Amino acid sequence: MAGMETEQPPDKSSGLRAIWANTLEPTAPLPWHRRVPPKAWIGGGVVVALFAALTVAAVTGAGAPPAHRIVLVDRIGDQERMPDDGEVVAERGRLQTNLTALSRYRDVSVAGYGPAGSGRSTLLVAGMTGGFPDARGELDRQFGAVWGSDVSSETGETLQDRQDFPAGPLGGALDCAVLAAPTASSRTICIWADGTTVGGVIDGTGETRPEDLARRTLEIRTAVEVEVKD
Repeated sequence: MAGMETEQPPDKSSGLRAIWANTLEPTAPLPWHRRVPPKAWIGGGVVVALFAALTVAAVTGAGAPPAHRIVLVDRIGDQERMPDDGEVVAERGRLQTNLTALSRYRDVSVAGYGPAGSGRSTLLVAGMTGGFPDARGELDRQFGAVWGSDVSSETGETLQDRQDFPAGPLGGALDCAVLAAPTASSRTICIWADGTTVGGVIDGTGETRPEDLARRTLEIRTAVEVEVKD
């Protein structure tokens, strides 16, 4: 009818105004931690826990193999330690040149062993303590330089017939070879390496095969390589 006001439809709100208009009370957006799926929370927790475990292991050394050192004892099976002769003194001096501030070596022990009561050394035993994370690489270095070129330059011996042998329960690596001399009898040498020790056994009789010296080296290693106690 004329003169009557025409009703206008109410304004339609949009966006946040629509949300607020359709609820009795204003509703705030969900906090971020309620919008993250549960699987994402679980995955994140695993990552954090793993990172924490690795950090603790790196600081405390947890999970690392036990450290060892070389202690040359007075008797190993039927072999007893002999008084130092010229060869032992010379070898000790040669190896001690590696004990520098930046070297991987921290200690060197050298002794001669022979049959009990004989008074004569037939085995030369050398041991070094330090840090050797790559046992096979350390053996390559020992045979290539320490017992290879260094020895051959002094004695004329050459390394021949290097072979890999089982390293035994203490792990690491063990190789044996022949130190062939141009005029004298050949010697047999075995060297082991693990995370914290390197040891060598030389048989000077010229009568021991590499496989036989490898077995004897395992016995010697068991006797002279001891765990470092905290």
